[in-house]
Amino acid sequence: MPALPSGLSIEAAIDAELKHNPAVRDGLSAYAGLASGFRLKKDAVALLAGVLSHAAATYRAAGNRDADLVTFDDGAANFLFDVKQGRTVLCWGVTVSVGANTRDDAYHGGFPRAGDGLDKGHAWAHKQGGREGGPNYFRQARSLNQGRSRNGKLWRIIETYLGANAGLPAFVGLRYAAPNKTDQPDEIVYGLITAGQQFRVVVFPNA
Repeated sequence: MPALPSGLSIEAAIDAELKHNPAVRDGLSAYAGLASGFRLKKDAVALLAGVLSHAAATYRAAGNRDADLVTFDDGAANFLFDVKQGRTVLCWGVTVSVGANTRDDAYHGGFPRAGDGLDKGHAWAHKQGGREGGPNYFRQARSLNQGRSRNGKLWRIIETYLGANAGLPAFVGLRYAAPNKTDQPDEIVYGLITAGQQFRVVVFPNA
């Protein structure tokens, strides 16, 4: 998996890509109030609670006002899930250490398949403490999931960084543009608080 470019911090790597890659967007403006509060108090719990409220409100406003939203935890990660549509809206938590060679690759590689050009992506990666199956899976563009594109390389850099650093708060939001009623999001929002206590949010097209 891609490591950080030599000499670059995770913050610098993300900022450089946001500046030079028009396919990804800086998503921080949507969380401006939360970011301001975090800078003052460094309260990651409050930040993630605000992210949850924002995700639920945004999802309902995107043509899902009758959504049956529930929250639950599954291992190191928590989920906001729409029972009616059978899809995850948000995954959030704090990264944990995971032993080497503990992923169930046989289970992950089995049916159901995601579809042409798609993978069963993990919202919360195994190396961050994510489990196989269920709400942690979503239909993700293969080029993004496997780091086969410029966007995918940034995705993997963030994922790898979080997997190598236990104790970091993060979230993955799955955005479904109206009238999308499938479990394949149109955009994926990756947010994290770095070891340097910096808040970053990247919006990836799921393509």
